[in-house]
Amino acid sequence: MTGEGMEHASAMAWPRRGGFWRRFLASFIDYLVVLIPLYFLGAGLFPLTDGGVKGHFWLLKVCSSAKVHGGPSLEFWQVCRSSQFSFPIADWAVGTQFANLETVSIDLNSKGNFRPAALDLGFPQLPALAIYLLVMEMALGRSVGKRALVLVVYDENNWQRRGLPLQKAFRRQVIKFLGAFPLVLTGAWSAFQAWGSVPGPAPSYSWLEFVTAFVAFGLALIWPLWIGISIALGHEPIHDRIAGTTVRTRETHE
Repeated sequence: MTGEGMEHASAMAWPRRGGFWRRFLASFIDYLVVLIPLYFLGAGLFPLTDGGVKGHFWLLKVCSSAKVHGGPSLEFWQVCRSSQFSFPIADWAVGTQFANLETVSIDLNSKGNFRPAALDLGFPQLPALAIYLLVMEMALGRSVGKRALVLVVYDENNWQRRGLPLQKAFRRQVIKFLGAFPLVLTGAWSAFQAWGSVPGPAPSYSWLEFVTAFVAFGLALIWPLWIGISIALGHEPIHDRIAGTTVRTRETHE
């Protein structure tokens, strides 16, 4: 068989590529698989640490006007709460002084009293997701979301292999989440900087901090958008091209 014929036969042997919506839904399921345990972790640590650890995540907050005692004397206070399945995961109060437009945000403990700033567990979401995908794809070639959507991550050099080599699995996740790394680092730095600080006026930020945050948010938005467009156009996204992997359906190879 000629080289061209062998390439054609090899191409015909591959299952078809996973489309945009199938891969998007698989990613969404995987995000929930990681996020829900983190929710429960935050819900458990909040009362155990007396409000010293909180987790805003993407939960909706409920705020209401209230009188708050024991903190700065401001004209208007709102007490806000995030909860999961009726379990509090973060409590805080936001006060405003209308005369000079001063705003103060103060964390509350599990009893509703003022406390030093709590550690926000929002930033580990993406690192936890990357580690989960690394382990699952290295061991099985598919995560929970990919299994639900009948997708498999194949090694381009050996599609019959079950799972990915460590080097390829690691490279794939690093490149996939490369755009989010600056945002995660910024979030982690902010969380640890604020942790244990004394309640006071909302901090002012330098122009460098604003620029850094703007670049981090922009990259975190553009990177997954570029990946999604590549998949929608039928191309391999950058993390698969660099890692030497491909995501295909499994219907023809059970």
